Amino acid sequence: MTSAISKQEIRRNLLVEWLVVTVRFVQARRTAVLAALVALGLLTAAGFGYWWYQERREDEASRALARAHSTLRGEQPGNPDEAMKRYREIARQYRGTRSAEESLIALGNLQFEAGKMDDAIGSFGDYLTAYPRGRFRVMVGLGKAYAQEAKGDLQGAAKTLSELLDRDKDDALAGEAYMALARMYEGLKKPDEAMRVYGQVVEKFSQTQWAQHALQRMSALKTK
Repeated sequence: MTSAISKQEIRRNLLVEWLVVTVRFVQARRTAVLAALVALGLLTAAGFGYWWYQERREDEASRALARAHSTLRGEQPGNPDEAMKRYREIARQYRGTRSAEESLIALGNLQFEAGKMDDAIGSFGDYLTAYPRGRFRVMVGLGKAYAQEAKGDLQGAAKTLSELLDRDKDDALAGEAYMALARMYEGLKKPDEAMRVYGQVVEKFSQTQWAQHALQRMSALKTK
């Protein structure tokens, strides 16, 4: 009488069959398999090469940024014009790196401090265009809006802040952006819009100084 086949023997037979099928498949398509392996190897090498290149650029940009910062430090008064020049070069030469991001912000801040509002607006705008998912979008958007406000372009500042909050309303600095937007509306003689935004601040940021200030401004607007 034939003995029953155990589950272990069945598994072994299936494994052998799978191996045989695999070997035959490779033999029948040897050229295609080799080509696929070569392509995989090339892709892996290319990926590693790109990673190495990016890491090298990040390192170079970081050193360049440190040198740019150094022009503003030390016992002697810093040289903001030289620092601006270096920040601009880093932003252009190492575009896409973390240091290039920071360079554009530093450049815009220096231009703002120097009263060069058009240049600051340009630098902050370049950041928002070049880094749509940048780490500092809200901070940079605020900088651009403040520069526009300093020029008297309240409409442009309100537009900048509105577009910013449409996308980044949950950012840590969103409260400040909402308050700035409401202030722009007040300056534009749009009390209803200002009240609406102040109300959003009270709702979204209750128990904060922003909410307290918003309530004060709402009370003041109601008495006008």
